[in-house]
Amino acid sequence: MLLLSGLGLFFAFFLLAYNKGYKSANVYLALFLFLFNLLILINYFFLYYDSKIFIALLLSFPIYSISFLLGPLAFLYVRSILSNSNSLVKYDWVHFIVFAFIFIGRLPNCFMSWEEKLTIADEIINHSWNKLSYLNLNNFLKIKLNYKLKAIQFIAYLLAIWYIILKNKTKKKLLGESQEKVTMEEKWLTFFASMLSLFTIIIIMIVVNFLNAADKISFLFTGNIFFLLTFVGFLMLILGLIFYPQILYGIVLERESLIINANESSISEKGKIETISYDEDYIEKIRLLLLNWIEQKKYLDAESTTSSLSKDIDLPIHHVTYFFNNVNDEKYIEWRNRNRIEYAMSLINSKNGYNKTIENLGKESGFKSYSAFIHSFRQITGKLPKDYIKDLNS
Repeated sequence: MLLLSGLGLFFAFFLLAYNKGYKSANVYLALFLFLFNLLILINYFFLYYDSKIFIALLLSFPIYSISFLLGPLAFLYVRSILSNSNSLVKYDWVHFIVFAFIFIGRLPNCFMSWEEKLTIADEIINHSWNKLSYLNLNNFLKIKLNYKLKAIQFIAYLLAIWYIILKNKTKKKLLGESQEKVTMEEKWLTFFASMLSLFTIIIIMIVVNFLNAADKISFLFTGNIFFLLTFVGFLMLILGLIFYPQILYGIVLERESLIINANESSISEKGKIETISYDEDYIEKIRLLLLNWIEQKKYLDAESTTSSLSKDIDLPIHHVTYFFNNVNDEKYIEWRNRNRIEYAMSLINSKNGYNKTIENLGKESGFKSYSAFIHSFRQITGKLPKDYIKDLNS
């Protein structure tokens, strides 16, 4: 178990070190592995080493509160893989409310005197657990409620993870996407979620056993099976990382976005850059989604970008970027501005734009500035807006 935990910590540091400087979902995976292994080691020493000093040291830190980070980190990891972005969104702070609640409630008791901590450590090792003072070490929750909340939170996040995975699979089927790299992504996420399911079952068993255990010895008697199951589950997770080297190297989706954004000079220098090809059915699906987006006049939003477009049509941003850079005849900015100018021209042609100033006409067409509107209008029509209007009146 110690060797396996050490291997898990190595993978965690490897993921963090290899991906530094890159926006990678593996940041969440590395943190998950690190904290999970840390908790395994702490619980192993807690149960199998009758050291008052070690337990007293544990009481000096709010270590067990970090278990409430495992569910959020696993969820954020899976979501980041599916969205191809590890950025936190507006309300992601909600994921850390329970952790903050437990952490703050535990913090004051970390500053007890060393003698008090040694006394509590002696009670944990040698006395019945039903009447121990350590049950009130958290100012907000007793330890049994703490364990129940831990199980409930992990179950909730497991359900959320399965939901977004299955939702993504359904969306891929509707879009007719059947590429090998997508299949690999789905296989890994399904495997990862399956391991989380196993760990959730173990957590539930531990909670039930802890609530019924009379003392440390009786808990340890039935707890051996939990450590065995944890060992098997974590061994499978480590083997999964080995069999999916793309995960370890931080390229679950073959780093498509990095390849797409590489300029021609870097391509010629490196010589070997993987190419991406989408089948015609999928390309047609993207065109239909973009056509619907145009019909909704989403291009008139002054803040419209490839990122907002990908959210509007519910496609990964690297798919959108690849389409405009490698499939479409126009880059995204050119395509968006052309639609805006065509909209401005339609206003002018229908007389609805005659009574507007050129500046207001540009703003209504989605341009942030007067100069940007003038430049785009002239680039697309070959005329200034005032000349275009003048020619219509003549």
